[in-house]
Amino acid sequence: MIDFTKAEKEFKEYLKNYDSQNEKNKLKIVHTYGVVKASEEIAKDLKLSKEDIDLSKLIALLHDIGRFKQIKLYDTFIDNMENNNHAVYGVKILFEENLIRRFIKDEQYDSIIYKAIFNHNKYKIEEGLNERELLHAKLIRDADKTDNFRVKEVEKLEAIFETKITENVLEKQTISENIFNDFMNNKVILREDRKTHMDMWVSYIAFIFDYNFTSGLKYLYRNDYINRVINRIDYKNMDTKQKMEKIRNHAMEYIESRLQING
Repeated sequence: MIDFTKAEKEFKEYLKNYDSQNEKNKLKIVHTYGVVKASEEIAKDLKLSKEDIDLSKLIALLHDIGRFKQIKLYDTFIDNMENNNHAVYGVKILFEENLIRRFIKDEQYDSIIYKAIFNHNKYKIEEGLNERELLHAKLIRDADKTDNFRVKEVEKLEAIFETKITENVLEKQTISENIFNDFMNNKVILREDRKTHMDMWVSYIAFIFDYNFTSGLKYLYRNDYINRVINRIDYKNMDTKQKMEKIRNHAMEYIESRLQING
């Protein structure tokens, strides 16, 4: 049995170990609940059972639990995939330190929870997952991306980019040609290929190319998140402004195509 109310209560108790005034912690707490909401919406849209809906919400609640340790140790959101990785911290905290039993007593879901959290920030999901493990690994990845569009619209740029950059600086930056071409070819943009903060901005919008289910894309479309994120910046560089309009149009056409919406 999955008791989400109890799990949420335990999550709030766990957070007392960390600085509630830290801006990065605040962002991730709000993000966690945004992902819970998105997970529930996606799971319901997929017409999953109540058990799997509850399980998706529990995974969402715990998916970034490793962030708080990462922030405490390094004061960063940047994952080094070898030794500073919030997904790895998360599964270690939950399963090596046995914290998972505070959130759910039943052990039958452990493998699903472990593999969903472990894979949620990877470039690709690892091979060898069974059908239900793969379902929840895909679902949490989509839900995480979905709330990240809200994050990019409303959170401070300093928190998003982890630098003191302002909108006045960002709006004058250029988009690298390789980043623009990758986007227009429906490619997810790799961290190491980005050169400017505007490249990073485009890479966030490129999350749309990595959705497993149309359910999350429906949420983005219904809430007009592509336009809301793009419109946040007043692009002063003319080349950037032109590229962003092409990116906007391409993104909307891509989503409408996947949702089979006729213009």
